[in-house]
Amino acid sequence: MHKFIYLFVFFILTGSSSILAQSISMSPTRLFFTGNPGEKVTQTVTLQNSSDKDYVFNLNYKDWVREEDGNKVYLDAGSSKTSNASWVSTLENTVTVPARSTKEIVVTMKIPANATKSAVTNSMLFFTQLPQQADQARAQNGIGVITLFEVGLHIFYTPPGNNVKSLDITNISEASNENSANRKVAVSIHNDGNTINDATVEFELTNTDNGKEIKLPAISISMLPDTNQTVQFSLPENISGNFLGVAIIKMAGSNDLRVGEKNFKF
Repeated sequence: MHKFIYLFVFFILTGSSSILAQSISMSPTRLFFTGNPGEKVTQTVTLQNSSDKDYVFNLNYKDWVREEDGNKVYLDAGSSKTSNASWVSTLENTVTVPARSTKEIVVTMKIPANATKSAVTNSMLFFTQLPQQADQARAQNGIGVITLFEVGLHIFYTPPGNNVKSLDITNISEASNENSANRKVAVSIHNDGNTINDATVEFELTNTDNGKEIKLPAISISMLPDTNQTVQFSLPENISGNFLGVAIIKMAGSNDLRVGEKNFKF
């Protein structure tokens, strides 16, 4: 029996991401649909194959939800209350991207006539690489392992009237124990708007004893409406003293900021 190992690769926030050591790229990696109930809308995603071999992908759908820690959980299509997987279709269920070429896939969304006019919905269209005869031949010749790839295309639907972008900082606290080598600060965020919100979360510390400032690396997030997410920032090792912590949320496409403060003693 030949063993097949599937390597799952998901690209979430970037506009154009690559897999297979840059041999296959997808653009875009997120499709944002809008329209009124009963409408049919289409968008196009492009796969580019810069390698010397053909790739064949099977298309299939999943639902997903994001847990509060930011981790994604994938579900069967149609099982999530915000699923739009049944609204989406393509002309082909299997696509071939020949060597040194590009392939455009038209993605169609048929918005149901009874669709809610207020809820944002989401799903994922997966492109799963299928093994070819050459791959199977390598396995038969003793290699025994075939590495396959799966790329996920995020699909979102936002009703035309949903245009309120808002994020609320609900809590700032230390997330770790008193082990000074692994201290973390958690910033809890709630999307109280009615649309998908991409944002950057920054966290700065000012030592109130000597004025020294520490700026931690920013973290990017993407939140669906009425969801919660907690972002954790790792603090410098052996940090000690009295600090003022300031969390800053910068929302994409908006000059509006959210700022929260809390005093810490490490």
